[in-house]
Amino acid sequence: MKIFALAATGLFATVAYASPASVEARNSGVVCTFSAATVSFTQWFPTDGSVQKINNNLSVSSIRCGGGDTCTFHGIDGSVTIVVGTTPKDVGPPQTQVSGSCVPSK
Repeated sequence: MKIFALAATGLFATVAYASPASVEARNSGVVCTFSAATVSFTQWFPTDGSVQKINNNLSVSSIRCGGGDTCTFHGIDGSVTIVVGTTPKDVGPPQTQVSGSCVPSK
């Protein structure tokens, strides 16, 4: 009986850990599109403020993100581009982006 009780306790703990609220918190993020003329790529960024590396050499001229988040991107030549909400933001001068981070807008 003790073995069953321990197994049941572990099962309930696992179910509680995988509840929708905790899954949503771990999966919260935004997809951003990096564009240059007729070429673009997308990348997902968590909205926890962590800095994510961008591994694409495209010289970007515009960035657009979905959702109502605020994202900050750093270019290879020192540009800092802040995108708020879904409004696209020009990168000036166009350059490869090397990192980015996003947080929920207040």
